[in-house]
Amino acid sequence: MPTQTMREMPVRADAWRPTDPVLEGLIRRCVSDAEAGAARDGVREYMAGAMILAVLFVILLVSGVATGAAILIPLVLFGAGALFMVLNNKPGPVDRRTALTPIGGPGGLAAAYLVHPVAWSAGMREYVAGVPQSQLMAAVEMARTFPGSVHDLLSFTGTIASQLPAPRHHLTPEDVVHRTRDMVHVGLPIIKDFNTKYPKVESSTGGKKKKK
Repeated sequence: MPTQTMREMPVRADAWRPTDPVLEGLIRRCVSDAEAGAARDGVREYMAGAMILAVLFVILLVSGVATGAAILIPLVLFGAGALFMVLNNKPGPVDRRTALTPIGGPGGLAAAYLVHPVAWSAGMREYVAGVPQSQLMAAVEMARTFPGSVHDLLSFTGTIASQLPAPRHHLTPEDVVHRTRDMVHVGLPIIKDFNTKYPKVESSTGGKKKKK
C-alpha cells in the first residue's frame, strides 16, 4: 500500500471558505465529545476494581481477619492496581478520523468544508490523506459551487481523473498543476450546468408566500 501523506489545509486562490455557525458548532461539539470520551478511558476499570476489593474486604472480615488488616490489604491492592494502570494505560490522542461519525464523518460534510480549518482539525486532514494531490487541488477549486458532500466531490474528481491520460512517470509539481487545471476545466462546466438546471431552493421568511 502507498504511504499516505498528511497534508496542510489547502487554501483557495480567492481565500474563500464557507460560513455556517450551526454546522461549525456541531463539528466542535463532536470533537469535544471525542476528547471527553478519551479522557474517561479507564474509569470503568477503576470502578470494577473497587467493587472487587470491596467484596474482598467483606470476605476478609468474615474470615476473621482483623479489621485493620481487612482494610489495609484491599487499599494496598487498589493502590498497586491504580499505579499499574497509570503507568501502562496512558490515554492516547483522540482519533479524529472517527470524531465526526455522529454527523456522517468528514466525507459527509458539505463539499465547501474541504477548505475550512474547523473541518480539517476534526478529521478532514486524515480523510483526504490518500487522495492524489491533483485530485485534491481540483476538488478545492470546485468545492465552492459543488452541490454535494466532500465524499461526492472527491468521487467526482476521481472519475474525471480516470478519464485523463494515465501518468507515465512520477508527477512533478508542474504536472500536478496542469493535471489539476485539466480536471477543473472539465468539471466546472458540469457543476455549473447542474446548478442551473437544479438551483438550490432558498427558504423564505416564515416558509410561506405573502398573499396579495
